Amino acid sequence: LSAAQRAFAKALKEFHFITVGSTQTDDERKIVECLSKYGDFINQIEDHREKIVEDSEKYYIEPIKKFRVEGIGKVLHDDKKRFEKESRNFYVSLEKYLHLSTARKNNFEKADEQLSAQQEIFCKCGLDYVTAIQSIQERMKFEFVETLSSFLYSWLTFYHVGHVTHQDFKPYLSEVQSKVQKAKQSFEETKEHYEQLKEKMLRIHLKNAVFSENENDAELPASSNVISNIKQGYVFLLEKSKIPKTIGRDVLSSRWTKYYCVYQKETRILSLMPVNSTIKSDMKDAIGQLTTYKLKSCTRRASDSIDKRFCFDISVAITGESSDRDEMITLQALSEEDRRQWLDAMDGREPVRYMVHLYKLY
Repeated sequence: LSAAQRAFAKALKEFHFITVGSTQTDDERKIVECLSKYGDFINQIEDHREKIVEDSEKYYIEPIKKFRVEGIGKVLHDDKKRFEKESRNFYVSLEKYLHLSTARKNNFEKADEQLSAQQEIFCKCGLDYVTAIQSIQERMKFEFVETLSSFLYSWLTFYHVGHVTHQDFKPYLSEVQSKVQKAKQSFEETKEHYEQLKEKMLRIHLKNAVFSENENDAELPASSNVISNIKQGYVFLLEKSKIPKTIGRDVLSSRWTKYYCVYQKETRILSLMPVNSTIKSDMKDAIGQLTTYKLKSCTRRASDSIDKRFCFDISVAITGESSDRDEMITLQALSEEDRRQWLDAMDGREPVRYMVHLYKLY
């Protein structure tokens, strides 16, 4: 039990709470520190328990062993053996004395004296043996019981010390319990608010997600992907191919690469950073591969002109060492909603064929 208590106290002292954020309130620090205090409290109780166990050998077990060996053992072994010996000698002498014949000229007076001396020794030894037995029985009433009573007193003192220690530790326990109860009440009070906030954030996310189809939450804030005049997110870029376009609708030469795109509407600066899921590079290496363009125009890609959905073309200006030139880049959004957001941010327009079709309808 003591070893288990020590192990438990050690685990409490080595336990560390993982809290959200880098700073803690006074109540949080008090709650975190309480486990170490609990470990110290358990160790303090176990120290007193071990002291009782250590003292029990010297003050309780050894006296009982000594009383058993020197008291009871001496009576049951030495005094009893001596009494049996003298008893045997006396009865042997008595038989010899009774077998003396009167026909012979024996010295009866000398035999009487020897038997009388032998009887005196036998009686004295018997009385000593009886006195020793009675003495042991009387000593057991106080020596043995007194030792056990002392042990019980010490044993009960351990619980008394535990009670006193608990009284000394009680204010700290009450303080910790108060802070824990306060934290619990705070959690219960804010739990409903958390649920409402979570529901609101979920609605905002679903409304502004690139895969959203909900059009009934117009009162909610704008998309989280469009922060003020900045639009950002993942796109796929159609890499240039050396295969002639006459082979087909780019189906044989299509190779799409994933990029993280950031567009600033005020400066019309477009930044593309390649994303490679197979190679985990740090942020410094990723920024080193960043490519920046100046956006000139943006046009939605007609669905019958390419074998991919959600595509749009952007015209960007590339500044070179010899001369400046424009380049057309084809990008693929993640959904129809995502493409609409990119077109809105880049002031995109519809393809010419689509506009001509609308003109004919009207």
